[in-house]
Formats: sequence, structure tokens, C-alpha cells
Amino acid sequence: MENNKLTKIHNNEDSAGDSDEDVGEEIMEESENGVDVKSSPLLGKNRNQANNVELSRSSSSVSLISSSQADDAIRSNCQPEEVAKSDESEVPLEEVEKVIKRNLPSMNVPEKIILCLDISQDPDFNPFKLGDGSKHTPLSMAKRVAEIFIKSKNIINPKHEFALIIMESDTILWLRDFTSEPCDIISVIEDINEAPQSDTFDLTCLFDVIKSHVKLPVVDDPILVPPPYVVRTILLYSRSYCLPEFKLGRDTFEYLLSSQYFTLDILYIHEEPSEKNKCEEIFKVLDALDEKGLSYIFDVPRNATKLHHDMAKLLAHPLQRPLQKFARYKLELPQESQ
Repeated sequence: MENNKLTKIHNNEDSAGDSDEDVGEEIMEESENGVDVKSSPLLGKNRNQANNVELSRSSSSVSLISSSQADDAIRSNCQPEEVAKSDESEVPLEEVEKVIKRNLPSMNVPEKIILCLDISQDPDFNPFKLGDGSKHTPLSMAKRVAEIFIKSKNIINPKHEFALIIMESDTILWLRDFTSEPCDIISVIEDINEAPQSDTFDLTCLFDVIKSHVKLPVVDDPILVPPPYVVRTILLYSRSYCLPEFKLGRDTFEYLLSSQYFTLDILYIHEEPSEKNKCEEIFKVLDALDEKGLSYIFDVPRNATKLHHDMAKLLAHPLQRPLQKFARYKLELPQESQ
């Protein structure tokens, strides 16, 4: 398991002058087709361009970066995690080839996406502060990026379907079954309100509910034949004091994860990490859920820009995207030969 870390960013570090409307509409135009890993600047001479690689969950991640580093990273359009390590080594070609040579057809088959929205509110929470001075609750921001995500995925492939789970205190509710109509599920999301937070959260119950509502595809020749669809769960967990745990075992979780057509992605929205909360411990638990190394897992403090950035990265199709630590999010013009 790779080293865990949280991105430490002050509440007021949104890009100055950027409204949530500007950030949301522009950032969510990410491509679903993943990244051409063959052109990674880490494969040879261009080591000075190493900041094009998402390193938040790579082996180079060793500690929290400072708030000032994160602030500088956002202003310079870099990933906050990239500033934490200045001496990245080259990625071996063999590792990159493993990413490219997957054993499944790299096709944009329809996704059945389960959005798991945490509606529990931290006590005495700090709001998101936008560039225009407005303040928003963590749930309102999570709802916003979820809505933009649904609309964007529908534009990419209208056959994608979405379902909604809400996590209320220690209760899991399957609120909306799968639909390919964005308006149907967005209207449900808009009506959701915050709920009090409990002391515990049962991951067993969450995956039991998911298993009872999905049927994982089975393909006779998975190397050559694409599946009719894939299932992806996107967990938006927003508690800073409540440690998730498997209270009644991991059997259902292991069953889902055993399918090569099931993917779990996580967006952890949290308070500024401190000794008063459990952000570090919670992130370690969530990060440990990625047993295969195929998940995308992001942590977001109270920073609207990073929230939109990270949700946009989840637009990439699970069968087409590289591993998280190899993903690049900047377009570069080819240098003219001298």
C-alpha cells in the first residue's frame, strides 16, 4: 500500500476572483479518454516537467504539504500534491508498460455509476469560501460538483446511468435507482439537506446495499470481448471526526472488488487536518480500500478549486484511464526541433 497523505490547504485558498461558476464549468470539461502515458515526461529527458504527474498517492508522498505550498500550487496551476516532493525519480518504463497493457478492452462502454453522498455535517464545520466572498456548506459544494459530473458524463456518453445513495448518520439509503436521465437524479440531489453526524459509520452496510442493487457483468472472454457495462461507486465522504469501519465483516466488499468490472473511487472532503479531528486516520482507512491499486482517491480540504479539479478527474472511464499516479492533466504543445 502506498504512503498516505492529506493535502493541507487553508479555507481561504480559492483562486482569487474565481467564482464557483467559473471554476465548475471550465474544469469539468476534462476528457474521459484518460491520458497517453507513453508521452509522460517522466520517461526520460524532461524531468523538469515532472509536475505534470498526479503524485497524491504515489510512493513519493510522505507528508502533509504546508498551506503556503498548496496556495502557491493553486496559483501556478500545479497540483498541490506535486509541491511536496521536489526530487521525483524517473518512473521505470516497465511500470508504465504495465499501466498501458491492461487485460481488458479499453473501451468506453456504458457505466453504471453509484454516487454515495454523505449528508452528515461536521459539528462547528468550516464552510467553503469562494472568490466572491460567499460561503457554502460542504454538502452544498458536494451536491454542486456531483451535478456537474452527472451532466458532463451524460454529454460524453448518454448511455451512462446514475444511481444515488445517501449516507445519513449511520444509515444507508438507496435513494434513486439507475437512470440515464440527468434531470431525474439531479432533482433528487437538489432536495437533499444536511443531517446530524453519528459517532460511527458502517462500511459493511454501505457495500451490502450496493451489492443488493447491482448485477456485475460476466464475460466469457474478457480479454477480447468488452463487457456490456461496468459498475463504479464514487464515495463522497465528508466527515472529519467519524472513522469508517467494517462492523459486520468485509465479505460483500471483497465480493464486489473481486470483479474486474467494479471500481471504487473516493473523494474525501474534510476539515483542515489537526490534532482535534481524525482526518489523517480517516484518509488512511479510505485509502486502504484500494486493494487493487486501480481506484482514484482524492482528499479535499475547504478549497472549491481543488474540489472541482478532483471531481473532474473522476470523469475518466475506469477502463481507459491510467493508474492515478501516472495521470497527467496538462496539455503541452510539442516543442519545435531546433
